Amino acid sequence: MKIDNIKILNFRSIKNTSFECSNFNIFVGQNNTGKTNFFEAIQWLFNGTPKSIDIEDLKYKSESSNTIEVEITFSNALQGAESMRNEANKTKIKNLLGTSDKVTIKRSSLEPKKRIVLIGDEIKDPGTGFDKALNDFLPKFEYISTRHYFEDVAKFSNKTPVGIMLSTVLEAILESNEKYIEFKQKFKSLFEDDDSEIKIKFDALGESVRLYLEKQFSDCESVKFEVTPPSFEDLLKKFETVVNDGVETYAHEKGDGMQRALMLAIIQAYADFRKNREDIGKSFLFFIDEAELHLHPTAQRKLKTVLLELCQNQDQVFLNTHSHFY
Repeated sequence: MKIDNIKILNFRSIKNTSFECSNFNIFVGQNNTGKTNFFEAIQWLFNGTPKSIDIEDLKYKSESSNTIEVEITFSNALQGAESMRNEANKTKIKNLLGTSDKVTIKRSSLEPKKRIVLIGDEIKDPGTGFDKALNDFLPKFEYISTRHYFEDVAKFSNKTPVGIMLSTVLEAILESNEKYIEFKQKFKSLFEDDDSEIKIKFDALGESVRLYLEKQFSDCESVKFEVTPPSFEDLLKKFETVVNDGVETYAHEKGDGMQRALMLAIIQAYADFRKNREDIGKSFLFFIDEAELHLHPTAQRKLKTVLLELCQNQDQVFLNTHSHFY
């Protein structure tokens, strides 16, 4: 599934524009000509308005009478639906598409929290709770802005690329690891079994607290203290990325060029990882703001080669640049 066409109306400095898209798309222009605004308009369509931003500030010339509209038409929609692994979401999308292999997604400042779905010129009403299915269906959107720092990609959380990769890999390992299974059984025996010494003492302490609490709230029937089993995700909260490029140091101690190159490498590895494990066949959209930022000309050439390789199958790359290497 790929982007065929992008239309933007009244977003920041962009009054009205339309682009036909290919696999590898390069935007070149002087500073302050709207390249980044174009990318952020796409981000707005996918993610909506950030909580820290007033929708009025996104309008062309900040004029309240201007209505923002961002519209993307995707081709190969049937293939995109077929690649979905969640059967309930897949059914919703297939019912919506019918036999159409193209679908248009639109967001307007008139209803900024809602995305409109069009098949041809017909607006479809997919019903409530459709947004989750739509996010599952659309290509994975990865935007690397000039304000996107290494820590935003590499720190552990359930939404960052490296966090998803590491936690999923660790989960797969632990699910079949005999020592981990034994550890969970011992934890249950230690903290949860009725004859556990710790549980008995915790229950006694809870009853003592209940007696005091009951004096203020007579309806109180019990107070229990429970120890939550450790989550495998907790094991990653303090991880660090170490890079040896002749000098082995933590990634955050490397120069800006190395950090940006590493960030892009993590995103690319994340795309491969998702395809192999979670979203087989799911396509990716890479939007890279000032792709040459902090990179030596040699590194710029190598990055271009990597990005071109990404486009050989079903992914698309969109980048803006001042570099002649692109």
